[in-house]
Formats: sequence, C-alpha cells, structure tokens
Amino acid sequence: MLTLDSNVMIAALKEDESHSDRCAEIIGKGPGQFILSEPSIVYQEVCGTLARRVGAEVADNAKRQLDLIIDPSLLTNCNKAFCVSAYPLCSEYGIYAIDAMYLRTALDNRAILVSLDKEDFIDKVNSKGPSIESYHVSQFPF
Repeated sequence: MLTLDSNVMIAALKEDESHSDRCAEIIGKGPGQFILSEPSIVYQEVCGTLARRVGAEVADNAKRQLDLIIDPSLLTNCNKAFCVSAYPLCSEYGIYAIDAMYLRTALDNRAILVSLDKEDFIDKVNSKGPSIESYHVSQFPF
C-alpha cells in the first residue's frame, strides 16, 4: 500500500518541478508494485491546483488518471468522522491539517507515505517513529 501526497501527483503531471521525473516514476510503479490508498481530498488538491495553474483540460485529464490509479474501495471519504480522527495528528506530529489527512490514511491502511514536503511533513512524521514508513520522493527506495 502506498499513500502519495497530492504534491507528488501534481509534480508528475506538471512535469516542470525539480522532482517531476521521480514522481512520475513512483506513480508508474503503482499498478505493478503498489496499490494506492488516498484520502478523497486528493481529487480537489490535484485537480483544483492543476485547473488553477495549467487549465481545466489538464485538470480533467488528471481526474481521469486518478480514477484509473486509485481503487474506489481504497479512497478514504474525508467526512466528519475521518476529519475528527485526523486532526489530533496536527498536534502530535506538528503538521498541517491537510497533511494530517494523508498521514491518517496511511496509518489506517498501513501504507508507505511519500511526499515532496520533506521539512514540514516527512521529517516531522519520521521524528516521532511512526508505525509506517514515510519518505521524501528523493529517498523513496523503490
């Protein structure tokens, strides 16, 4: 199981970030090596960001890609109960609210967590010795 922060998917699709190639490589391994488990907010974060930065057509294509790579049964609904279960992680790990949703998803599914945000997310998670593996894309060993 793998939970990818939305910034990994955005970088792979925009193709102009410093780690875009590595992000695309990680996503490309999904069907054969990994199964994605994601919070439903990933659709808004990926598609909304791409719509604003690149355009609606690219966002629509991203939505279709997300539909192909995320099994609906492993898409965590970001409802009230989920959000209430995720927000304590903000205090426990010192992370942002949205990041807590990705972390909660990874923890709940015992998934490996991967993000482009090293200092404010991955390093903070790893400093607490979580029950899951978490990596910056540049450190992801697969």
